[in-house]
Amino acid sequence: MSAIRTLLLGLLNDKKPRHGYEIKQELESWNAEKWANISYGSIYFALKKMEEENLLKSVDEVRSISNKPDRNLYEITQSGTEQFLMLLRKQWWEMKPIIDPFQVPLTFMNYMSNDELIAAFEYRMDSLKIRIKSLERMVAIRIQDAKPMPAHIAQNLKLNIAHSKTELEWIEETLKKVKQGELP
Repeated sequence: MSAIRTLLLGLLNDKKPRHGYEIKQELESWNAEKWANISYGSIYFALKKMEEENLLKSVDEVRSISNKPDRNLYEITQSGTEQFLMLLRKQWWEMKPIIDPFQVPLTFMNYMSNDELIAAFEYRMDSLKIRIKSLERMVAIRIQDAKPMPAHIAQNLKLNIAHSKTELEWIEETLKKVKQGELP
């Protein structure tokens, strides 16, 4: 929960009250699902939880005439700002391993036939190439948009591109070893 908590508190830390939907749109425009462990559906739950903890306060509620749900306008509290800065500093200085679910099947690659393993690696390579191209296009398009992506968010996507390129390079090297019979 700390990633989403940091993101939400950070977005509200500019002291501009926002609706959950606005926050969701902002995170989507940053492609946050590609670099942060968030689920857009958890935004509203997290906002409500942080309101209960007095990190946020609801400053206005828009009543809906139609069947649409009411929308709360959230604002960060002093406690919320303090929590945000504490989380931000902690995340800057705390090194955590990157949890990659891909390492689980790698652990058991010796149970697959060489043909199946080669096909799986080649599929993953193709998928990584598509991801890299897609992320590079997102960064390029966002820079040219009328409402460009903030430079620090584009830099975040560039880190994701670098990780993907590194994984692609590693797979190419590993695939050679599989084809040469050195692995598994």
